[in-house]
Amino acid sequence: MIDYHVHTSLCNHANGSMDQYIRCAIAAGLTEICFLDHLTLHKSGRHMSMPPDYVPLYYQTARRLAHRYKNRIQVKVGLEVDYEPENVHTVQKIIQPFDFDVIGGSVHFIDQMNMVSSKDTAARESEHIDIICNDYLLLIEEMIENMDMDIICHIDVFKKFGRRPSAEVNTRFDALLSKIKHHQLTVELNTSGYNHKLNEFYPSTDLLRKCVEKDIRITLGSDAHKPQQVARHFDMAIDLLTKTGFRTISAFTRRKPYDIPLTARRHEIPKIQNGGTS
Repeated sequence: MIDYHVHTSLCNHANGSMDQYIRCAIAAGLTEICFLDHLTLHKSGRHMSMPPDYVPLYYQTARRLAHRYKNRIQVKVGLEVDYEPENVHTVQKIIQPFDFDVIGGSVHFIDQMNMVSSKDTAARESEHIDIICNDYLLLIEEMIENMDMDIICHIDVFKKFGRRPSAEVNTRFDALLSKIKHHQLTVELNTSGYNHKLNEFYPSTDLLRKCVEKDIRITLGSDAHKPQQVARHFDMAIDLLTKTGFRTISAFTRRKPYDIPLTARRHEIPKIQNGGTS
């Protein structure tokens, strides 16, 4: 099994070295791990992201570790890019020199409001959830049209703090998923949502069913910010995907997708000692 959404300490809000994450992935019985650290140019989120001049170090470290562990696990490397319309071309220039395995796209900011930070609770709670969701979905649609990417990360992350939009807003997902299918993009099942207010993965079961109906590829990520979070809740996630109708999940090499059967189960992850390569 694979974990395609793992962060590192380079993003300034995660703990643990790359080596620690890899060893936890091996202990969990995974066949692949993909680092997907944040690249955020939004002025309100730069402090929670890897600076652009760190990208070469990040890429080279991951590739070196991939060679070191090649007989035990496949180590892939990508980026979780925060979509911001005015920075699309700048991001592309940053990414272009590197042969990444996968690029994930996400939206965390609506104007200056951080949708996923408890520090912006007052601004977020003062706005109706339908307005937030409509603005968010517009940005996702723009991202699909304008950004070169492979995976859409935590597609319904707006529910993180427990508020759900109306049924009218939810109907917009039909058109959005059709656009995702048209662009041959992959949707991520992000298991971090189970640790948030609604104890529900991103996306919801209903959205997963729609992905099956539209034959949209799915991948699996823990959104780990600590080594012990690698492959968290994967037993439940794999069971859910199977019951929903998925038979494979997607992995990537040099941005080319391929299918992995949904059969493996993970083991419990043991505690590890500090140390290793950052």
